[in-house]
Amino acid sequence: MEGVGKKVRVAIYCRMATDTDSRQGLEMQKEKLRQYAEQQGYDIVGIVAEVAKGNTLNRPGLREIHDLACNHSMDKVLAVSIDRFGRNPGDVLYLENKLKRQQVRLDTLQGNPLQDYRKTARAFRRRRKA
Repeated sequence: MEGVGKKVRVAIYCRMATDTDSRQGLEMQKEKLRQYAEQQGYDIVGIVAEVAKGNTLNRPGLREIHDLACNHSMDKVLAVSIDRFGRNPGDVLYLENKLKRQQVRLDTLQGNPLQDYRKTARAFRRRRKA
């Protein structure tokens, strides 16, 4: 558990790209995330599940997550993997920055792999300036 005396509030986010077996896939994601949150001592404040392509951030489920963030209802959004938030790393970084303004962090069962992406992006920017 993070922080002393205060439980971390998390919203669980699950996404499947297609309707094919989506109910089963979404339920599997929910169960994994519930177990993980329980093991970490997190307080689950919401579960958002949707069937939508990951090639855009304009999705009802992400709007719901954004609303929870704007209402200061959570500290983290938890997904099974970073690609559940979106397929384009640039889009996911945009989402992360948008949520960060509300003091909400993205997290996955493997942690947040966007740090490596940020380092690579900075290295490319430096090369272009040189």
